[in-house]
Amino acid sequence: MEDLRQAGYLNSQPAVLMVVFRQPGANIIQTVDRIRAAIPQLESAISRAITLTVAMDQTVTIRASVSDVERTLLISVALVILVVFFFLRNVRTTFIPSVAVPVSLIGTFGVMYRWATASTTCR
Repeated sequence: MEDLRQAGYLNSQPAVLMVVFRQPGANIIQTVDRIRAAIPQLESAISRAITLTVAMDQTVTIRASVSDVERTLLISVALVILVVFFFLRNVRTTFIPSVAVPVSLIGTFGVMYRWATASTTCR
């Protein structure tokens, strides 16, 4: 349908723009990955004269943030273990926080995941 009041351009060329929004509570990274996986199938279903291009992907910063948080968690666990070893100077006693810290983090993430899934199913 042609609308004279709206126009889409990509690299100074006329284009048809499609904006995709995720559902509330949906994982945005998984949504974008599924859309990117569907692009080759969509390209095979349309004319070769039409090109499908992703103009903007806002998950790049989200992915970088998640990666940074993962790296920070690993560094902090390693620092906790090193500090305990430095002060106690006993490998056997250092073993306790080296097990307790990752287990407590995994438990915390498990509770958060359970809470997140429970709150989305209640809607």
